[in-house]
Amino acid sequence: METMKNSLLLILVLAPNLLHAEDFLNRYLGNLATFQANFEQRIYNDNGTLLEKSSGKMYVQRPNKFRWVYEKPYSQLIVADGERVWIYDNDLDQVTVKNMNKALGKTPAFLLSSNRKVNKDFRVRQIAYTRKAFELTPKDKQAAFKKIRIKFNKYNSLKGFELLDNLDQKSYISFRRVKKNKRMDQGLFIFTPPAGSDIIYEE
Repeated sequence: METMKNSLLLILVLAPNLLHAEDFLNRYLGNLATFQANFEQRIYNDNGTLLEKSSGKMYVQRPNKFRWVYEKPYSQLIVADGERVWIYDNDLDQVTVKNMNKALGKTPAFLLSSNRKVNKDFRVRQIAYTRKAFELTPKDKQAAFKKIRIKFNKYNSLKGFELLDNLDQKSYISFRRVKKNKRMDQGLFIFTPPAGSDIIYEE
């Protein structure tokens, strides 16, 4: 009987936390029309060794449009136009074209650009050590990531993401110079392959 009481108490304590987490994220994303920022990305292997560090700029317009520009240490452009994702490797002069749903999976780009409720695709929990951080576990067993953490500052501005992939590699994406709900040039979300570039369709 005592165990049952404890279990019920635990449910009553955790339920408001779960509802707050889902409500906070759905409200933030629901009020997000556009988002732009400078980003830095770091990738570590399962032993904590830094594998890669990159930086650039990103732009999002909901629903389903974004532009992700890698500037350092290499040049790469990723553009989602609402139907397809175009990936342009400047060094190889190669364009890869993917179906948007297959290309994004359950990633930060999907989270920011999709107009779906976050709890449709993820189990959400609020991380205990801060009320402004949330952990998302994809419901899709085929997702490329095991977990995604989203962090906000005290002003409810998005600070960045932490991702754990299926190889136990960790990626950290941090944002600076964030601008939210500013008007954007629609040309940002249109990509025309450069003349002479190799085009690979993966649809």
